[in-house]
Amino acid sequence: NMGKKRVAKRSKVKPFIKVINYNHLMPTRYGLELESLKSVVTVDSFKEPTQRVQAKKAVKKLFEERYNSGKNKWFFTKLRF
Repeated sequence: NMGKKRVAKRSKVKPFIKVINYNHLMPTRYGLELESLKSVVTVDSFKEPTQRVQAKKAVKKLFEERYNSGKNKWFFTKLRF
């Protein structure tokens, strides 16, 4: 029922990148392939703002491709508390 323009607007993803300590992550039953993201987002990408913006754009592109292809539907659903 929605037009192409509305579908494109509603399927946008706004990512953020953040440096975290892996020791503080909690394991879950869900898995996400992060190999393509590890090459895009590195510690060096946080040194300059322009590099950070480029990394965000690359992550946004990868997530939108994944969302539009229908992979990992659970990753894009809202958390229910």
